[in-house]
Order: sequence, then C-alpha cells, then structure tokens
Amino acid sequence: MRFFCKQFFKTPMFLVFAVMIVLYGFSALAKPAEINQYAVVTALGIDKAENSDNGEGTSTGGADSVAFGGNILSDVESAQDEQLYEVTLLTFIPVAQQNFTEKYKVVNGKGRSVSEAIDLAALNIGREIGLSHLKIIVLSHELVETGLFKFLDYLLRNIQISSSTKVVATDEPAKEFLEAAQKLDNESSIKVAEHIMFNSDYIYSTESSLETFFKGTFGPTHVGLMACLSAKGKEEQTTPTASSGDGGSSDGGGQAQSSPDEMITQCHVYVFKEENLVTKLGERDMKRVNFVIGDYNNGSLVVENFSDDHFQDANLTFEIFDKSIGYKIVYQNGIPVVNIDTSLTLRLSEVEQNTGILQENVELFVITPQAIKAVEKKVKTSMAEGLNIMRENQSDIADFYTILHNDNRIAFHNFLDSLENPDDYLDRIVFKLSVRIYAK
Repeated sequence: MRFFCKQFFKTPMFLVFAVMIVLYGFSALAKPAEINQYAVVTALGIDKAENSDNGEGTSTGGADSVAFGGNILSDVESAQDEQLYEVTLLTFIPVAQQNFTEKYKVVNGKGRSVSEAIDLAALNIGREIGLSHLKIIVLSHELVETGLFKFLDYLLRNIQISSSTKVVATDEPAKEFLEAAQKLDNESSIKVAEHIMFNSDYIYSTESSLETFFKGTFGPTHVGLMACLSAKGKEEQTTPTASSGDGGSSDGGGQAQSSPDEMITQCHVYVFKEENLVTKLGERDMKRVNFVIGDYNNGSLVVENFSDDHFQDANLTFEIFDKSIGYKIVYQNGIPVVNIDTSLTLRLSEVEQNTGILQENVELFVITPQAIKAVEKKVKTSMAEGLNIMRENQSDIADFYTILHNDNRIAFHNFLDSLENPDDYLDRIVFKLSVRIYAK
C-alpha cells in the first residue's frame, strides 16, 4: 500500500485523473440525464394568431396536444394591439423505458415574435426546445401572402437549424396541418419531409428547402419556389356506441363518432420574386414548367383523343422512365437563341378507350410512329406553355440566366446591356424546342 501511494503521487497523470474524478465525476452523476431535459422538435409551424381579450390558447390535438395561452405572463396579456404569432411544434419527448416507442405531441405557444412563442412553448412543457433535428417548417398561407422573409431569416440564422430543412406552405392553419401530420406519424409513419423529397423526383413538384429557397431568391434570377401542401380527409361514418342498460352512465352518450381519414396532398407551388409573391402554380402548370427544367426522373404523360389504326379517340398514358435535357446556345444579331433538346424514355402503361373501358394487356401493344409523333407534339406544347408561364410572370424558374452566363458571359451581358430593362430578358430570348421519344 505504501509503495502504491508513492507511485501514485510520483505520477502526475494519476493526480490529474483523481482531480477530474472529484470535480466532475460526482457532479455528472447528480446531473439529470439530457434525455429528460430536451423536447426534440421534428416540425415547426407558424401562424398569425388572433388577439383575444383573455389571451387563452386552445388545443385541438386531443390528449397528446397541449397549448399555451397568455395568462401566465402579463406582457402577453398587454399586447392586445400588437400582432401575435402562434408557433406549433411537433415534438418528440424521449422517455427512458424498457420498450422504446415514439410518442409525439403538438405544442403551441403565442408571442409577439417567433422566438418568444418558442420560449413560451418550452415553459408549457417544462423542457428545453431542441431544433437540431428539425426536418420541416410549415408556414400558413396568410404569412406566405403577406410576408414571410422575416420569419425565414430568423430560422436560417438559428444555429440549431440546418439549411437543408424543408420549408413548405399550407392552405390551412399550420397548427391544423401539424396535428394531422402527428396522426400520420403515429399511425403510419408517413413523414412530411419524405413526402417533399418524393415529390421533387416527379414532374409535378420541386425541392423546397431553406437553402434552395434563399439561393433562388437572392441569386441572379431573384426567384424562389415553395411547395404548398394540404392535410385534409373525409369523415368516416361509424355506428353509434351502445349505452348502458340501467341509464346511469353511457359510453359515448349514444352519439355517432367519426375519425378523419387524413392524407397529405400537393396543392400548388408558390413563386416569389424579390421577396414578393408573384403567382401560384398548380400541378399541371408546374408539370409544364418542369418539362423545360428537367429536375425530375419519373412521372406520367397522357395523350388524349388519340386515333390510329389500333385506337379511336383513346387516352394513352405513358410512364416516364428517364429524361435528359440539353441546351445549345447561339447568338444571332446579339440575341441568344436557346435550343432545348429533350429526350424521353417512355412505356405505354394504360389505354382508355372512348367507351371509358380500360384496355387489357397493354404491354403487348406496339407504340406506332403516329403515337410517338403525338407524344412529341404533347411534350412540345407543354414546354411552350411552361415558357409562356415564366414569361408572363417574369420569373426565370428554369434559371436561364445562369445557363446563358456560364455559356458565354461576355455575349450574354452585352445582350443585357442592350435591353431597356434587363429584367425582361426572358421576353427577348428565342427558344427552339426539339423532342426525341424512345419507347421501352
């Protein structure tokens, strides 16, 4: 023992180790686990809140939803003449148990700013709000149509939030949308962020994140895109519950009960230019625009009222397997001529006859040259309509500015200098379209 003590005091590392154990070891054991300190936020929604006389908040999320009103803090009660904002948090509160089960709660907080509302929501649940795992930000249509950049600027500067966080709008209150998303998360594990990533691979949507939105808005085109989602369903009819025979108490009071069959769907895409909302593009309009951009790999294409030796006024549905697009640019008299060459690989997947009957065994049909020409005409028409949409709204969604700049910077900027208004460059560019169809 004496020899061990001598060696211990002669070795500095042993002394350092002993001091660290005394200073930090016991305090770490007494400190509560981090799992009991934080509420992990996976989705955040922002709404405009109506000022009320008592400032009370309400909750519609059932037993797993809590709301925060202004009765606790007097400064919220006194802000009747100020605009209040309601922040809704879809939180996962980890609990140390033998069996791990994901449990989500919808938490609300009202305040004069987003940061104040988040702090009040944290007071309501008694945990710190962790935004490091935030996957999606949902904004109500009121904020989108009246000004959303101050909210996105705050969220982007928050060091806990990643720039790859998806940001979407909704045509309903963000609170109701997240409450519907909570049910989907608990019941079927459908994530809203995954819905956005799935849609961005197809011809009717676009990727929507903080990074891509601000890159477009503050880039050379000043155009930003934001997808709009909706979570609505239809009521399922159920039979009334039976009451007890003695008439003392009843289970449900003999009233019919119903549960909504919620589903998240794509509504449209908001187009912003220089921080102003320009237009809303529906599914078909976005499909036309994306034929020019080429940001998708999958989708479908319908040729209506097609007739040849095999069909009479039939609707042909083709499945898109691959798409490639190339741009060739030449200048004629100082004006850029953009040749857009599009190649599509298709397979006939469905045939609807003029009688409304679906044709069977379509995989045995041969795609005739007449059908290929009809598809080429359909794609060219869609591309031309997509270009007209961008010209009418003066919104370079396809980012032709960067394409022309990278191809020939001097010639392109000479072209811009020759215009009275350089922002009208889309109206002066000449587009030529060519389409090649390959049958699979």
